[in-house]
Amino acid sequence: MVKGKTSQEQQLTKNHQEVLELITTWLAGKHFLTEDIEEAEEIWRQYGLLGSNIHTKSIPTWAAAVIYYLGKKKNYKWLDQAYLAEAFSVSPASISQRWRDLKRLSMRENTDQASGKRNIRQQKQENFDFFTPIAAEVFRKLMTYTQQSEKWKSYVGEVFYHYVGTEAPPLPIDLILELLIFITCDRTLPNGCKIIDYFVVEERFTKEEFSFLQSIRESRFSLFKVKMVEMKNVPWLHVEDLYRDEDLIIMVKKSKGIEEGDIIMSRIIPIKNRGPLHGKWKLGGSLVTLSARAAEELEELAKRWFWKFSIANKGWATGEEFIQENSFLFWRWLLSK
Repeated sequence: MVKGKTSQEQQLTKNHQEVLELITTWLAGKHFLTEDIEEAEEIWRQYGLLGSNIHTKSIPTWAAAVIYYLGKKKNYKWLDQAYLAEAFSVSPASISQRWRDLKRLSMRENTDQASGKRNIRQQKQENFDFFTPIAAEVFRKLMTYTQQSEKWKSYVGEVFYHYVGTEAPPLPIDLILELLIFITCDRTLPNGCKIIDYFVVEERFTKEEFSFLQSIRESRFSLFKVKMVEMKNVPWLHVEDLYRDEDLIIMVKKSKGIEEGDIIMSRIIPIKNRGPLHGKWKLGGSLVTLSARAAEELEELAKRWFWKFSIANKGWATGEEFIQENSFLFWRWLLSK
């Protein structure tokens, strides 16, 4: 770690950092509140974590777009595209386009708020190393690979529109990552391979990046029934994987609100350890606890999804085949609540 820099600063490229400095300098010069400046910084940092590299010439446009986004959130009607286009010497159309890019990658609380109305408890428990500079770089490379490779662009687009659609609300960052892993690591191509199989041999990685990449490659999504909550230095959930008929032990940051008999859904990744933690798992994204009512609703839907998947594949699918190829249907259901 470079002394004097936070991990968030390390995640930004040189051009991303210049955009951040332009944003804060302009807002401070216009005497914006500290909380407004901090919110604008957060908007840009979220994009810097997952967005593609940006060209030097587009730095003013991105800065204007972030400030326009801030104005929309704060209802500062005077902070419109025409005003910002003149202030930053860019076109209103370019600000509009970049604002839409930011909006697609923004973190939103819509899912949590909507879930609460239907008694679905979503706990934002990130796994212990999922949002680090190493992870950010791996996800950036993977996203760039799928977006820019002619080999995968059309396939990724088809999967996206099939599982997300055109009318879904903007995905929060944890679900953008989940969708990326689902498309590249879960789904099997017609030739029996996965996009991740090509990615690991066609791109270059540091030792640390490759180790993290292997973790997400071996990750799995499922619904789990909690059999026991074990409290040690950290909480452990003893669960049954409902689609693979396996008993697993998962490390979580907190177990408050999780009880024996609960149905939870999450992506988990294996713990790399030759000692006592070998064979155990940890979270690889958000953990959602379903109420009994929500679990019943989802169970009925999942039966229909399973039937359609089996028919489409001309044979009775296994639970593992179904969940591996269709896990994002569960997140799409959650977004609709």
